[in-house]
Amino acid sequence: MKDERIQTTVNRISTVGLLICLYFLLPISILYRMLILKQHIREFWDIFAIFCFGIFFTFIAYARKGVFDYGFKRTWLTIFTIVFIVNLTLFFIIGLIDSFVDVVEYVIGFLFGMTPVIAIAYLLNRQWKRKEGIEDEK
Repeated sequence: MKDERIQTTVNRISTVGLLICLYFLLPISILYRMLILKQHIREFWDIFAIFCFGIFFTFIAYARKGVFDYGFKRTWLTIFTIVFIVNLTLFFIIGLIDSFVDVVEYVIGFLFGMTPVIAIAYLLNRQWKRKEGIEDEK
């Protein structure tokens, strides 16, 4: 029989290893294939799909556990800004943005894409607060 503290430590180390692979190695691999090897996304869609699904499930788990509770607006403003700038820069480097119209299309698409993500995070955060008794139901 193992001690619960030892098992918790092992689980945390495993999670950190998975997150390092997911958040650092997969994006580096995707960027290498896009920018250096000039491959089309059809040639590495499996890596891209694994990265997107991993990010999605991690996001849902964090939101359900109340990780985004502290400084919710500041956290999401920071995430929103970083994702916007990184994506805009990558699209420019790849050559998908040629004119101001392309930038406007990107901004509109980005807003339509990020709005549901922030709404889901907000609703899951409120659900967590109600479950923990931090916020009363209205």
